[in-house]
Parts: sequence; C-alpha cells; structure tokens
Amino acid sequence: MKSIFACAAALLFAASTAHSATSVTPWVPIFQGIDQATGTNSAATYGTLAVNALRIDLHDPDVKLMLTPPVTNNYTPNQRETLLQTPAEFLVQHDLQVAVNAVHFSPAGYGNPSGTPSYLTGLAISEGQRVSDQTGIVESESAMLFTTNNQASFVYLNWPPTNTDGIFTAFAGMYPLLSNGVNISFAYTNPPLMELHRPQPRTAFGLSEDGRYLIAITIDGRQSDFSDGALDWETADFLLLFGAWNGMNVDGGGSTCMVKASYCGDPIDINQNSFQFAVGRPGSQRPVGCNFGVRAKPLVGGPIRDLTVETGATTALLTWKTETPATTQVEYGLTPNYGSSSSLDSRLTRTHVANLYGLQTGSNYHFRVISQAGFDEYTLACRFRPMPAATVRTLVFDVTNSWKYTTNNLDGVNWKARVYDDSDWLGPGDGLLHTEANAVGGPKNTLLPPGILPTGSPFPRAFYFRTYFFFSGSTSGLSLIFSNYVDDGAVFYLNGTEIQRLRMQPLPTPITNLSTATAQPCSGDATCADVFTVTGNLLTNLVQGSNVLAVEVHNAANAGTDIVFGSAVFLSRQTFVAPQLYIASEDGSATLYWNAPAFWLQQLDAYSSSNAWANVSNTATNSPVIVPNTDTKFFRLRQ
Repeated sequence: MKSIFACAAALLFAASTAHSATSVTPWVPIFQGIDQATGTNSAATYGTLAVNALRIDLHDPDVKLMLTPPVTNNYTPNQRETLLQTPAEFLVQHDLQVAVNAVHFSPAGYGNPSGTPSYLTGLAISEGQRVSDQTGIVESESAMLFTTNNQASFVYLNWPPTNTDGIFTAFAGMYPLLSNGVNISFAYTNPPLMELHRPQPRTAFGLSEDGRYLIAITIDGRQSDFSDGALDWETADFLLLFGAWNGMNVDGGGSTCMVKASYCGDPIDINQNSFQFAVGRPGSQRPVGCNFGVRAKPLVGGPIRDLTVETGATTALLTWKTETPATTQVEYGLTPNYGSSSSLDSRLTRTHVANLYGLQTGSNYHFRVISQAGFDEYTLACRFRPMPAATVRTLVFDVTNSWKYTTNNLDGVNWKARVYDDSDWLGPGDGLLHTEANAVGGPKNTLLPPGILPTGSPFPRAFYFRTYFFFSGSTSGLSLIFSNYVDDGAVFYLNGTEIQRLRMQPLPTPITNLSTATAQPCSGDATCADVFTVTGNLLTNLVQGSNVLAVEVHNAANAGTDIVFGSAVFLSRQTFVAPQLYIASEDGSATLYWNAPAFWLQQLDAYSSSNAWANVSNTATNSPVIVPNTDTKFFRLRQ
C-alpha cells in the first residue's frame, strides 16, 4: 500500500496545476432525485475532455437502483451470468430513467451482439439477486454496496470479499480513484493493466462524504476533434469537482456510455460513445455485460402536466392538464412529421381530452399535444402503440417438455399426422434435446443419438420430434405463442399442417431429409429464443382434445455435428374490456369521455322506479361529448 500512496502524492501535484482549465456546470434536475451536469478540461494532459455527470439522491424515497439481473436460463457462475445488452436496451426494458455501463465483463470484443452470454469480473448484486461473486482482485479491486433503503458504503479493496448480508444492490470497480477526499489515482501500480491507465474513455462512480449522493461520470475519448480520453488522476479530479469523497473506475473504453429517458421513455444519449465510430455505425452502443440504472419519478411542474395515453386496438384517449386555460388539439401520425390531427377544441379549459380513432393496431404513432392560450403555445411530444384488449396467456408446456424423436429418413412418410404411430421412436426425452457439449443455451437434458461426435464425423441429416398436448375451448381470439431454442433450422407442424419455418428455405420449396438450414442462430448457437405466433387460419387445424406438434430440425451446411431443440408453447386469448366512462367538469360544462368507438351515451335525470335512460344523441357516438353542467344527471354507456 505504501507504493500506492507515494504515487498518489505526485499525481495530486499534477492535478492541482490543471484546475485553472477545468470547469463543471451547476447541477440541473432532470428527474426527481436525479441531477445532470457537464465538465470540460481544455488543458488536459493529452488533449481536451468532454465530461458528463449524474447525481443520484440516495435519500429520495422514490429513487430505486438496479443492476443488470442474472440470466434466468441456465445460469453458470464465471461463464453464463448475464446477457450482453446496451445501456439503451437496459433502460427501456426495465423502465428506467438513467443508465450507465458498469462492471467489467467477458467476452471482450466489439462483435458480440446483444443477447450473448457473458460473465462479470467482480461483485454484482441486482435487487437482492446475486449476479457475480468477488473471486479475485486483479481486475475488480473496489466495490460500492447499497442496502434496500439505498444506504451506501464504499469498499476500497474488496479482498478478501466483504460481507454482503443485507445488501440489495452492489457492483465492482476495477480500482479505486478517491479515498476519503484524496485523489489517490492508483495509476501505474499494477503493470499487468498498464493499458487501462493510458488516456481512455472513462466511466467512474463516486459517493459524497455524507453518503447522500451517488455520482456517475463518463469522460469520452478516442475522438481527437472532441474528447481525447482521460488519465486516472483526471478522472478522479472530476469526481472531486462533482462532489465525490470516495470513488472508483469501472469498465470504460468503447463501453463508456450514459443514457437518459425522454418523457415517453425513449433512450437519449448523454455522452458521445467511441464504440459507434470504431465500428462505423453512428448512433449505436456497445452491448455490455453489466449496466447500472435508476428508476425515479418525473419532475413536477411544466406547462403541460399529467399527460396520459390510454390505447385500444384502433383508438387512443389522451388527457392532460395546463395551469392556464387553453385550447385542446393533438397532432399524430406514423412518422415524426405527424400528418393528422384531432378536431380543435377551442374552449379554454385546464383539463384537456382528445380521442383518436381509426388507428392501425400494433403500429407506432408519434404525437404532439397542443394547448394554446393567447399567443402562448404549450406542446409535449411522445409516442404510443394501439394494442388490442388485454390478453390472458397460459403455459401449455415449457422448454423442458418431453418429445419422442428419431433420426430415420422419413421422406415419403406422413410422420407429421396426428394419427401417425410413433411408438417405435426413441424417447420420450426432456428438452433441451441436443448433440453438443457447449454449456451455453438452455438446460441440456437429453443427449440425442449418435451422441457428441468430433467435427467431421458422420452425422444424421435431420432429426424428427413429436409431442402431444390437450386443448379445449373456443379458438375465438386465440393465438399460440412458440418460444424455441433451435440450432440450426426447423419446420413446425400442427396436426400435420405446416405452421412455421425457422431458417429454412421458404415455401413452396419442399423440405426433405437432405435439406439444410439457411443460417445459424444467434451467436452461432441456440442462445437466443426464436419466438413466433400462430393465429388465424393456421389454427383451423387445432382440435378439441389431443393435438400433436411435429418438428424437424436440420443442421446448416458445414455447421458441424450439433443439434439443439426445445420449445415452449403458450395459449394467448384476447379478452373483452368494457370502456370506462370519465367526466371532467369545468366552467359550467362537463366533458364525458371514454376509449372505444361508437357507443350510445345515455343520461338519467334522477333515479326512479322506471329508470328511463335517454340517449344523449340520436346516433351512437364517439368520445368526447360536452354537456351543460347545470344540474345533477346520471350517465352510462350502452353498445
């Protein structure tokens, strides 16, 4: 430890000489409990620096911390702990407000896509779930730990591993930068990691002295016309300037990335990551093994407040409020240029209602709500997606389901039919059924013949599988959802009728025993689920009682001697949801609104024995409807 502090003393002198060229902006709130700031250093050791920072208030009761969770399918320590994901994907999937890359991970390289299995270097705990253990100290020396109420602690050197009882969130740092307000830098004290201590894009985390604030910073690099990358002492110096007392360096380089959510949850880049330029894909981000994120509430205030969007299959109901009485209108369309608009409601109100009809189910719509008061125009833009009524999903069987199987050439045999006799087939065997030794992917439960063979050995051309499931009830509004692990290609049949091809020649090309898959799955292995839905005419072959699923799996040409197969099936049924009637009263009128087309709005002056409901209009109508607010009336919807 003496060499560490001796080195730090020399670096502190260097840091102090650069303060005159270093500046940081004031903190600006972007969410409740989350502030944002920036920093620059035009006289950095190796060029200019562009710095972005987030400050998270750990005392805010609505601030929730999250780390990339462990894989739920075949978790294997130090081999398969998480799946690669960009910070933007992580933010959207978990409905977060900010996200930053975090713990160092393997495999390295820029060519691994999202969904690739990875493992982390050092401690990681996400919402009480153990993701990765601290198994050494070479590349994961520090750690930050948080209890369920975000009480924070910093571990300067996490070896032997600290006790994590009661810890809800934790993540490792590669090495410490600040200790009790001192810039220790830790540079050049561990020669095996020399490359890390050269000017690089940086991601670092710090804690304020009182433990109230968690500070995350990114320093961009490898961009000579923008930001060249920081040394360790420069990173530590910026942590100090942003208010940190203890701090650590985490994974950086092309991984350095910080994002925040727009009003409607879309990810917005905060920094300018170097990965996008290294791979020639502007706007892209590197999938990483571990991201850190924060969930928080939106800021209170603004000219437009409490915007809500309630969608139906072909409709959308939008409501919002303004402090000042203003008009009501919505522009919307399938592109950011909109192209359509709702009727202008020129009444000056504080509560605003607009209904949109005739939308395309499942399409993404851009919209902008507009309220105008005199010469002042207030707007807020976002997106929505019209979706059918709620669905009920029921598991029929999961990927560990049992299948009969054979490798015999079945060309010319109607082996897919429901009445086919498969009693002489092998099995049944539980999924995943396979002929490979690779541990990644789902649970490998049944070894298929001829077993695991060296590459180049004789191998069956195709594998055939059959299983049965029971169905009863109506097929109205019904879908079958398949989630599969397939290496390499497959054709699926329901009671003898083909329903799906995965990575096989498209129809009308016939599939024979000698057919080969047209491609390999994600990462060249069955590590990503192939999901498809069967509905409509393809379900006419579904029968009451026993049904058979038949699947043939084919290797890709020159793809080796391995097969993997397993399938989970869900029943998904659309349900009817009655629209809810809302009412907003203001300035002598009442606005009645609901989210469904062509309903009769009826009213009743007073409850009586007859309860004679009367239609408000002569025809079925759409929302909203405006009526005088002069006396007590009762309203209902009728279809």
